[in-house]
This record gives sequence, C-alpha cells and structure tokens, in this order.
Amino acid sequence: MATLAQSLRWKDSRSEEDLLETQAPYEALENEAGSAAVDPYCLRPLPNEELYLYIKRIDNTGVVRQHDPSSGRVAWKAIGGSCIAASLLVGLLLPSAYRLLAGYQIDRLKQAHEQSIKELKTLEYEEARHINMDRMLELAKTKDFVAPTTEQVQFLQPKGKDSVASLNPKK
Repeated sequence: MATLAQSLRWKDSRSEEDLLETQAPYEALENEAGSAAVDPYCLRPLPNEELYLYIKRIDNTGVVRQHDPSSGRVAWKAIGGSCIAASLLVGLLLPSAYRLLAGYQIDRLKQAHEQSIKELKTLEYEEARHINMDRMLELAKTKDFVAPTTEQVQFLQPKGKDSVASLNPKK
C-alpha cells in the first residue's frame, strides 16, 4: 500500500533505486528454502534508534539559595503598600456602607412610627368606645350595677390648706 509521500514522486537528483531503499527498508528474512524474503509486516527503523542516552539524576537538596539583603526590604514594602491600599479602599467604601445602613435604619424607624400611630388610633378608639356613657349604662345593666345611695357616698375633705387636693386654687 502506497502512502501519499510514495505516490507523489518529486523530481530528485537521486536515482530510483536509492529512493526505493529509503522508502522500504525491510529486513530480509530467510524462509525455509533459504532464499531471502521481505517481511511485509516489519516496521521501518526509527531514526536514532541505536542511540542510548544515559540520564544522570541531579540532587539539589544540598543546594542553598544565596541570601539577598534587599529581598527583606522589598517584601516589607510590598506588605506596607498592600496595607495602605486596603485601608484606602475601606476608607472609600465606608461612607457608602454607612449611608446604606442608615437608610435601612430610617426605613425601620418609619415603619415602627406608622405602626405606633396605628396602635395609638386603635387604643383611642377602644377608649372612646369604653368611656361612652351609653356603653357604660349598657354594661351596668348587664352586670346588674345600681346607682349608689346617698348614705354610700362619702366626700373626702382636705385636712388643711397645705394639702394636695384643695377645692380653692391658690391665689
């Protein structure tokens, strides 16, 4: 079977016999009759197949890097610069974060104020409903309350002029 390189023959200065030798270098095998035959299943030899390269292991565990006196300064400068950059970034982002949190707090306070106003209106309505004279008379009838007699009523008089409850205001 011919490959593409074999089927396309370029004009070359070498002879055709040389080309055939390089294209199909099969090893000659002797069959039982003793004649040399070409093995059709044998692969061509790889280039530089006969070379053996010995790779020596290199052990660098005993090698110590030479100390660089400027590397410490460079590292500390990098650490300081990154700390300054981080503090500047935090300083730039802090006002906007504070404004965002203050907005949330204002919104919570507005909601609490609205809820307290609703509760106050509800309590005022309940108080007005309970204080209503018609409602009190209705409750008195359901609980069997009666008006007190004159003997049951006692009026307290203040003990003197310096008492807390007085009928005449001070002039």
